[in-house]
Amino acid sequence: MRSAFPYLLITMALLCGCASVGPEHENEATIVASADTQNNKPATRAFPEDTFFDLLVAEMALRYQDLDTALDNYSYQADKTGDLGVITTAARLAQYLNRDDVAQTYALQWLKYEPENAEAHYILASSLSRSQRPLDAFPHMTKVMELGGESNFAALAATVLSRTEDEQRDFLQLLNTQLERHPGDNSLKIAKALMLQYQKQEAAALALIQQVLSDEPDNPHALLIETRTLAQLGRDDEALARLRYAVDQNPNHKRLRHDLARRLVKTDLFQAKAQYELLLRQNPADSDLLLELMLINRELSNTSEAAKQLESLSDTPAHSSRAHYVLGRLAEDDRNWQEAMAHYEQATTEPEFVPASQRLASISLSVDGAEKTLTRLQTLRERLPEHASLIALLEAEILRKEAQYQRGYDLLSKALNNTPDDEQLRYARSLFSEKLGDLSGLEMDLRHIIDRDPENAAALNALGYSLANLSSRLGEAENFVKRALALEPEDPAIIDSYGWILFLKGDIHSAVKVLERAYNKSQDHEIASHFGEALWASGDQQRAKTVWKAGLKDTPNSPIIYDTLRRLNLFND
Repeated sequence: MRSAFPYLLITMALLCGCASVGPEHENEATIVASADTQNNKPATRAFPEDTFFDLLVAEMALRYQDLDTALDNYSYQADKTGDLGVITTAARLAQYLNRDDVAQTYALQWLKYEPENAEAHYILASSLSRSQRPLDAFPHMTKVMELGGESNFAALAATVLSRTEDEQRDFLQLLNTQLERHPGDNSLKIAKALMLQYQKQEAAALALIQQVLSDEPDNPHALLIETRTLAQLGRDDEALARLRYAVDQNPNHKRLRHDLARRLVKTDLFQAKAQYELLLRQNPADSDLLLELMLINRELSNTSEAAKQLESLSDTPAHSSRAHYVLGRLAEDDRNWQEAMAHYEQATTEPEFVPASQRLASISLSVDGAEKTLTRLQTLRERLPEHASLIALLEAEILRKEAQYQRGYDLLSKALNNTPDDEQLRYARSLFSEKLGDLSGLEMDLRHIIDRDPENAAALNALGYSLANLSSRLGEAENFVKRALALEPEDPAIIDSYGWILFLKGDIHSAVKVLERAYNKSQDHEIASHFGEALWASGDQQRAKTVWKAGLKDTPNSPIIYDTLRRLNLFND
């Protein structure tokens, strides 16, 4: 069995306006080291004229918030002069901009001058953590703690939670070792509590975090973990009460107030709206908050407010695509199809582009028909060359459903002239070659994919299945499918291909066993057709009919089942 177009299987989540109450990674550096970096200043010296000019440019760039230019100049002069003051500025600025590779470079240079500087260790630990290296970051964060700086082991713990189980185990062992040495350190306790919460050991997480809160009742990070753990336990009223307390004690803490706003969405939209409005006053540049507030206004039927907010978002480059996508969905809700399509055509960046273009095509097909939809998509493809391949795939799918196989083949061939190594385009064209009976063209495209990616299970399976159906090269077909099966042993489409090849080779008994395994995993009509035919050949004709009937119930016009029934002269049955 051949798989569907890969691009059609993509599903994308647009928004999570009401976030889950589970553990949320805390990769943002929310605790700043407070170490004194002024004690070991090197003697000042005069800079050469060109260095002085570059540093002056960097200072002016900082003043005008051109931070990337400032960092480039400071980095260049740090390398050129080796001056500690320039190095420390480059390290701090790189950390602020989340340029982790640059931050690591200059934090390490800083530590060559001042190996006991807590801030340098903190910058290095934070940047290593953001680079998904929490175990490498751990000794530097430990050094921050030992030097009396304000550590943030929770940020490291949040990173390791997305790593392997072995890394999590090693990290937890490091935490436990440091807790034995520093049993009163709250940063270590918060990090361990976060890991326990993530591992659903809620009682242990609460016990540990309450130790922190008995010492620091208003610690925002401890309060975040406490309230989220209470929510995990289903103790929603307690979680909400503690969140209110946390926000009262930390009124400017964005994440606490955001948590409160999200929880209120479930219980009181008016209070949630008030919290989002306050969040926006505190963070006026945060377009994500504006988008979430828009969704609340929509739920409250404040349509004019929602529309104004979305229009504002559509003028924000970073959120324009998202805003147009949501405006399109709103227009769909109102059955205003032309307006919906106009907005979807403006949703031109990821992650909204794929679902927007699919909605555009779907509405246009219903309203305007296939030809007008193809014209619309062609215009969009010409306007957005960066998305030309994806749009061509959408056009090809419409042509495939319209049985315009030569036209679809020509369209994809033209697209491949610009991107000859695009695997999706080649895979799609092989489908049209199959419909046109062009085995050599099909084989050329699938072999091109396999030559570049020998472990592409979809291409291996497609080539094997097609060779089995369109030629007598069953041994070669079986080898390709076995390679695919070794890569994806539980894929029902590949299992089906292997079973079908066994059937074509005459090994009916083995074919029934393999095809039954595929059918148990997926009742797709093509698998049902193959399994039914194998059952029929084995003598189990009643069960074969049952399988075919089930396939036709799910796919009433299944061409492959009807073709099977026609070949076996079973229409009267």
